[in-house]
Amino acid sequence: MKLLCCLLLMMLTMPISTIASEVLVYQGEQTIFKDTVWNGDVLIDGILTVAAGATLEIRPGSQIRFTRFDSNGDGIGEHEIFSQGIIRVVGTAADPVLFTSAEENPRPGDWGAINMMVSEEENSLEHSIVEYGYRGFHAHYSRARLSNNIFRNNMRGAQFQESQVVIDDCRFLDNTNGVQFRDSKVTLRRSTISGSHWGLRCVYSDLKMIGCVIENNLVNGVNIRDGEIEARGNRIIGNRRGLYLQRSKGQVAGNDLSANSEHGIFLEDSKVEVVDNRLVENGRAGVRWLNSNGRLARNLIEKNGVYGLINDGTTTVDARNNWWGSNTLTDIAAAIRDGLDRPGLGLVDSRYPLVQPLPFNLLLETP
Repeated sequence: MKLLCCLLLMMLTMPISTIASEVLVYQGEQTIFKDTVWNGDVLIDGILTVAAGATLEIRPGSQIRFTRFDSNGDGIGEHEIFSQGIIRVVGTAADPVLFTSAEENPRPGDWGAINMMVSEEENSLEHSIVEYGYRGFHAHYSRARLSNNIFRNNMRGAQFQESQVVIDDCRFLDNTNGVQFRDSKVTLRRSTISGSHWGLRCVYSDLKMIGCVIENNLVNGVNIRDGEIEARGNRIIGNRRGLYLQRSKGQVAGNDLSANSEHGIFLEDSKVEVVDNRLVENGRAGVRWLNSNGRLARNLIEKNGVYGLINDGTTTVDARNNWWGSNTLTDIAAAIRDGLDRPGLGLVDSRYPLVQPLPFNLLLETP
């Protein structure tokens, strides 16, 4: 009896976390009003709001699960985190933080999003896995930094509007759409977007994209409309269209835009400098140019399916000083389709072609 009493006393005085791993549960609509730390398992069975002025910190190894609740049958779960304060996810490579569905058979769209709404302090997600959400990460009028995260099997890996977002060393894998945004300023570095319908698409935004891999997306690898781009040292390969710019401007330098099933780069009503790129083995053409301005120079353009360059607009293309797979004028002419082939279209100025290809290197530094 004395031994039993001692054992009971030890259990009563032992920290709870050492007896059993408890799950912190939020049900219905709840709000966090003060600074809070999660360090373990959390179940969100409702909508959890982080109030303005409060910080939610989520520590390594924590697992946050969301139950599925779809009130209108549209296939989109409504349980989520809605933050007007600050969220800091501080996982590690060895112990990432997991955001996932609580369902036995999870599917994309089981839960809503990690929402950051009018959160002007810098939010951060570091070393986390975000899966089976509608929008894995979502920001509106907010600032955020995402680093070393995996977004997979979401309907939209990340989406933001009117926000400033820096994304470093992240992977967006097998989402319906990888990354999409509007009216935002975005830096994307050393990240991968793969296996989506749309890889990256944006409108009215400023994008700096450096050292990324955009591959095997069903529609376009990167699609920018009415925006500004600086793209350096990226591999945009194996998509339908590699890089599609509409009414946009900027510089595309030192990228590998190859093995896309349609075009390596398609410029429509844009003003872009395209220099030092590799445009090889695209199914239709290395470059399609439609009523755009700018310069096409020092590029490696060869072994594309039909043409190296198609000018489908009425303006002249400045395409001097490129390598076309040959240094003979007849071969170069055969690699180009312009007004000489279809009256009414603009011409291509392909004078001073390179006599041999320049060594290609992914250009990570500003030229």
